[in-house]
Amino acid sequence: MKAVVIGSGIGGLLTASFLAKNGHEVTVLEKAPYVGGRFTNLDYKGFGLSTGAFHMLPHGEDGPLAHLLKLLDANVRIVNSDPKGMIFYEGKTFHYRDGWKYLSFTEKAKATKLLLEVKRGKLPVDDPEMSGREWIREKIGDNEFADLFIKSFLGWADSVLNVPALELAKEIKAALKWGGPGLIKGGCKALTGELARIVTENGGKILTRKKAVEVDVDSKKVFTADGEEFSYDVLISNIGIKETVELIGRDSFDRDYLKRVDSLRPSEGIKYNVALKGNQRIGNTVVFTLDTERINGYNEPSSLSPELAKEGYTLIMLHHALQSRNVKAEQKKGIEDIYRIFPNLDEEGEILLIQTYLDGNPVNRVASGQVVEGFPVEDVYVVGDAYKPPGGIEVEGIALGVMKTLERLGLGSFLRWYL
Repeated sequence: MKAVVIGSGIGGLLTASFLAKNGHEVTVLEKAPYVGGRFTNLDYKGFGLSTGAFHMLPHGEDGPLAHLLKLLDANVRIVNSDPKGMIFYEGKTFHYRDGWKYLSFTEKAKATKLLLEVKRGKLPVDDPEMSGREWIREKIGDNEFADLFIKSFLGWADSVLNVPALELAKEIKAALKWGGPGLIKGGCKALTGELARIVTENGGKILTRKKAVEVDVDSKKVFTADGEEFSYDVLISNIGIKETVELIGRDSFDRDYLKRVDSLRPSEGIKYNVALKGNQRIGNTVVFTLDTERINGYNEPSSLSPELAKEGYTLIMLHHALQSRNVKAEQKKGIEDIYRIFPNLDEEGEILLIQTYLDGNPVNRVASGQVVEGFPVEDVYVVGDAYKPPGGIEVEGIALGVMKTLERLGLGSFLRWYL
């Protein structure tokens, strides 16, 4: 079988790796001069930043992405965070378990009951009118700390400040099932670089600076900006549902499907890369920031991979979900938050780079909680951040979507992983 993969992000490379390892002829077309999309390293002033992600996997070595890497025998080292998370609240940073003290006895009992219900699969009904934070308030009570924690978690994990109740419940179920995050030794590029190696060592080709501009589904050909054409038996698109529809042509889709696709909205955010002098500050964990105006959380990838920081420094990555389209105002508030977290920043380090993700370069092409199942064109499959099944956080959601695609291609069975 001849497969063409458009886009070399995690979804495209994962699918291409399985296809190549199973003996299929694979060609990956990537418009950028490098592979990995928003999951690779960016060398900047002696630091190993990232093009998008935080050198971290939401469920570490026990989640769906790690499982797919194990099936591929990928040489990628993932180390689970310890502790799973920390909290910055009222000017103090503490272990996430200590957050229970901000709940009353009755609220603790209700929260414990809720977690047990979610773990056992008793989830809220699929009601688009019920938001996740409303659901938590309904179940636990109007507790400020709990609401701020959920807001911070969603901002960090999904780059939105609210999701439908069912999506939040499934994300909680995923965390209970697979645990907390983990860092990748060597950063994002260690993962996508290894996937690229698996593709090429199994006979696949990865062509960079090769932008797909049209797909003819009748002749099963992909045309590129430089005039080349590539025939396929199976087409894997890692560039988003909307973008794939445009490549094929909107006339090939019925009105109802186009309406569903057009209703999809991205998540958008800002990432701040900070260099601090001295040794590691928080280690391999994530800090959820509750009493900041914009920053939702941060981590320290150089705690596992010192090579990601210049000698004598450690690397901190902070993120906030955009709350308005006024980027300058958003960044200003984010920077104020950074000084709230690190009040001696001017003496201890600097903000290296601010990366803003919006418009054509969103954090995710489709925000969590929105899924359009099944691409209605024969032998065309969408993977990547535009296809994350419910409960799949960031790249873990991408991995779940790849699992469903692999099943449709007859390349495995992953039923136990679905939430």
